[in-house]
Amino acid sequence: MNTMKTLLTLLSFLLMTMGISAQNATIKVTDVHGLVTYQASKLAAPQRVWPGGKLPVSGWINVPEGATIHLLDGSTLHRLKNKGTYDLEKFHNANGKQSMSFSTRFWNFLNEGLKSADTDRDLERYHQGFMAVSGGVKGFGPGDQGIHLLAPLPGNVGAQRVVFRWARDTHRGVYQFNLIDADSGKGVFGSEVPDTMISVDLAQLGLARDKTYRWQVRAVGQDLQAELAFRLTGPADETVQRSLDLLKDYPLADEKEARWMKATVLEMEDYNHEAQTEFENMLRDYPDDGYVRQLYALFLTRQNDVERARAFWPDLPTDGF
Repeated sequence: MNTMKTLLTLLSFLLMTMGISAQNATIKVTDVHGLVTYQASKLAAPQRVWPGGKLPVSGWINVPEGATIHLLDGSTLHRLKNKGTYDLEKFHNANGKQSMSFSTRFWNFLNEGLKSADTDRDLERYHQGFMAVSGGVKGFGPGDQGIHLLAPLPGNVGAQRVVFRWARDTHRGVYQFNLIDADSGKGVFGSEVPDTMISVDLAQLGLARDKTYRWQVRAVGQDLQAELAFRLTGPADETVQRSLDLLKDYPLADEKEARWMKATVLEMEDYNHEAQTEFENMLRDYPDDGYVRQLYALFLTRQNDVERARAFWPDLPTDGF
């Protein structure tokens, strides 16, 4: 009898938990064109929907003529292009079980940060969790003595010509730039630079493929220095295209979706330099897109640069989601 009571209590708790979970579940807005609105109930006032917002699944989406909205629910990307009112809970409940395919890994990777960070204040918490899991991978982070290296990031670098960039701190003079063979410690290239960037054609230097190199910047006349490592590989295109071919949503994507999917796959394949370039190009083309800004902020956070990430986290409009 006690066992039956225990089972019934456990079942009630599970059902209650499932109900709470369903109430708290959200769907991410990845793109919006036109005046799309959300209603928590049929009697509630419609609220405008913006890219980057989160919608509770217990509600309705109103899509007027000529408008479109793209919604990310777990590993399913819904593209609503026809006029109508859509029940979000039906979309959410229709998601089935997923196998551990590349598509599932892709969406899990993409969604992890979006679930963990609702605001720029949550980026630090996400950063701490990611660093703990990844073993403290170091990306941007400022050097011990103040110089902030921006690009290229640790990971694979497939480009033959690379623009090395760093942030100007208090130093206003000349910098000494060096490329160093990480195995031997010998310098392979050096130059004094009056700016905070230098373009180097790695092919002309005759650097070996599949080797690790360090790039180092020192402020001439001051005790300021920082360095990062990268692995020189072949072009990213072939490797990344194989992964994109496994992503079932990629052939259906519009231009903007295809670009952030590619940037995400580049990061997953450890081509952080190319991923950074893709994201920065998108920000130039879509400077006010909240979803793109969120993805880039999370990318920066994973590269150990929470301060810059906060600057890119969007302030979504207060008159809607």
